[in-house]
Amino acid sequence: MTAALKITDLKKQYDNKYIALKGIDLCVQEGDFFALLGPNGAGKTTTLKLLSGVINPDEGDATVMGHVPWERENEYRRRFALVMGQKNQLWWDLPAMESFRLNQHIYGIQKTTFDKTRDDLCEMLDVTRLLGRPVRELSLGERMKMELIAALLHQPDVLFLDEPTIGLDVVAQHKIQGFLKAYQKERNNTILLTSHYMKDIEALCNRVVI
Repeated sequence: MTAALKITDLKKQYDNKYIALKGIDLCVQEGDFFALLGPNGAGKTTTLKLLSGVINPDEGDATVMGHVPWERENEYRRRFALVMGQKNQLWWDLPAMESFRLNQHIYGIQKTTFDKTRDDLCEMLDVTRLLGRPVRELSLGERMKMELIAALLHQPDVLFLDEPTIGLDVVAQHKIQGFLKAYQKERNNTILLTSHYMKDIEALCNRVVI
């Protein structure tokens, strides 16, 4: 198998005092559904931010699909997506459909591909009827489904999920678990998940690191 993601002694520190990431070595194969576990403050979210190119490391190396994340190449940006359970990417006062159209233009997705991908994802998550409703009127579970759709419209090879089911009720958690499992099986993309819900890990992941 080919490694989709490699990390070597990655470190991140703030203000020369707070150590957010002390050093991590990791290798994730293409097609893995991989869980990154640890207590609050262990550096899980920091790791995903580094791998997404949101922040730069102080030491260490990493490659994702052959790209160095913090070089922020456009080619790499088209190959991954990041979903954070505690942060929104959708426009709050607009229907999710408008945010989807914005992503279509950002990623240069052809209309026929965009329409089919959007319709397929909405059907899988049972939210087609909600596309015209302002995001602020949606429940937390419905918003997270829309966040996932927005992240997957450009069909990324690698998906980073930072606690995607945080705060959701049991029914919403189960539905999102089912969707992620079916989507990953169909697409065989690489997914790196952080979560404090062990049921997420048991239901979805084939590898775990603590």
